[in-house]
Amino acid sequence: MAGGALAQDVGGGSGAAAGDPETVGKLFNSLLRLLSTWTARPVMRVYMARAGADVDPAHFQVLRYLSAAGPLRLRDLAAGTNMTPSNASKIVSELVKGGLVSRQVPDHDRRVTMLEATSEGRAAVRQLDRVGREMLAENMAGWSEEDVATLTRLLSRLSQDVVAWTSAMNAKEGSDAGRA
Repeated sequence: MAGGALAQDVGGGSGAAAGDPETVGKLFNSLLRLLSTWTARPVMRVYMARAGADVDPAHFQVLRYLSAAGPLRLRDLAAGTNMTPSNASKIVSELVKGGLVSRQVPDHDRRVTMLEATSEGRAAVRQLDRVGREMLAENMAGWSEEDVATLTRLLSRLSQDVVAWTSAMNAKEGSDAGRA
C-alpha cells in the first residue's frame, strides 16, 4: 500500500491537519530543523562530553526505552522504538558489550530472551536526561515560564497524536501483511 493511501487509511493525509497549509509547513520545517540540529554530530559530541557518556542517538533511544519499559523481548523493543528487529538487535548487542543492557532467559520460558537496562545503563540514562534538560534550558533561557509551559503542552499533544497515528499505521501494516 502506498504511503499516502496508508496515511489516509489511518486518519492522516489531506484535510486532517488543523491550520492553513503554510503554517503547517512552517511547523513541519521547524520540527525537522530542530531534530536534525539537536542530533547533529557537533551537538552530540558536546552532549556526550558533558554527560560523560559515549552513546549515539539510536543507542540512547533503545537504552532510554528499555530503562522505562523493560524488561522486554526484542520484538517489543523494536516496535516501541520504531526500528526493525535487525537494527534493534545490532544496537542491543553493542549495548550489552558496553555493559548497559543485559539479556536474561526466564526459567519459565527458555525460548524467550528478555532485555533489560543494567544499573549502569539506567544511570547513563539519568545522566543523559539531566544534561539534555540542562542544554535545552540553556537554549530557552530567554523564554517566559508561560511560553515554556505552552510549548510543552502543545508538543506533548502533538507527540501523543503522532504516536497514536504511528501505532495505527503499524497495526494497519501488520494486518495488511497478514493478508498478503
